[in-house]
Amino acid sequence: DHSYSKLGHPYDNAKIESFHSLLKREMIYQFRFPSIAHLILDVSKYIHWFNNERISLANQKIKVA
Repeated sequence: DHSYSKLGHPYDNAKIESFHSLLKREMIYQFRFPSIAHLILDVSKYIHWFNNERISLANQKIKVA
């Protein structure tokens, strides 16, 4: 098993686990993907949206999902 957390920082893994849960709930389970290429592209777009737009919405205290 691979761990994303740094040695001595066990709670770092909770952040990526939370992200994976959101990714699956908000995107993966909601859509059908005609190919792996489409899935990869859409995940890339989701990550960009998550890191840029979703975060700024949260900072404005607008409820998302």
